[in-house]
Amino acid sequence: MKPLVGITASHDWNRGTYIMGEAYVKSVEIAGGIPIIIPETININPEEILDRVDAIILSGGPDIDPYLYGEPPIPKMGSINPLRDKFEIELARKTVEKGKPLLAICRGIQVLNVAFNGTLYQDINTQIPKSIRHAWHTATGTEVPPNYPTHIVKVKIGSKLHKIFNKEVLKVNSFHHQAVKDVGLEFEATAWADDGVIEAIEYKGDQFIIGVQWHPEHMWDSEMIKLFQKLIEAAKNN
Repeated sequence: MKPLVGITASHDWNRGTYIMGEAYVKSVEIAGGIPIIIPETININPEEILDRVDAIILSGGPDIDPYLYGEPPIPKMGSINPLRDKFEIELARKTVEKGKPLLAICRGIQVLNVAFNGTLYQDINTQIPKSIRHAWHTATGTEVPPNYPTHIVKVKIGSKLHKIFNKEVLKVNSFHHQAVKDVGLEFEATAWADDGVIEAIEYKGDQFIIGVQWHPEHMWDSEMIKLFQKLIEAAKNN
């Protein structure tokens, strides 16, 4: 049986729609799983979802309400979705609690970090001096092809990421203006950009629970598909 992989969706309340990038679906399919789209909900307990799926992907999207990690918003913070924040933070906690495989992407790594009492940089350019460019997008679209790597990350030797790719340096794409600041409890940073921005965190236990700041789903035709393959493998063995 192919594992069922639940992927969280974005919500556009102005148009009353849920949104899922096709690259997430394609990556899961190529890796050997069955993608299931999960919208944020008010009345469904995340545990009911986790009883039905074999793995979770926390997808990209808007900023996270900084009051959730004890900070007031700064002027350069972007839009937020309070319902999605609440739903995904609880989903992240329950996924880790149950030991289900989890891949957290872009916003997802930030949700995962906040779920375990970590904090975020609300705007990299404002809060990190001499940072490199991380946000390769504008209101009208991306300024480079979404699969194009725009910078490198250095990977911690012995980490889950290092074991997956067998490399100390990876080339990644980049579409974010926020980032992990203080790493959450039970997690550790395992990859960094040249400016010191954290690009990956991992659960300290043996379970496949990894957050990455880049968008590997857009790089499905490269070695980045290994992240999804390992997620599927972990789901089969869970």
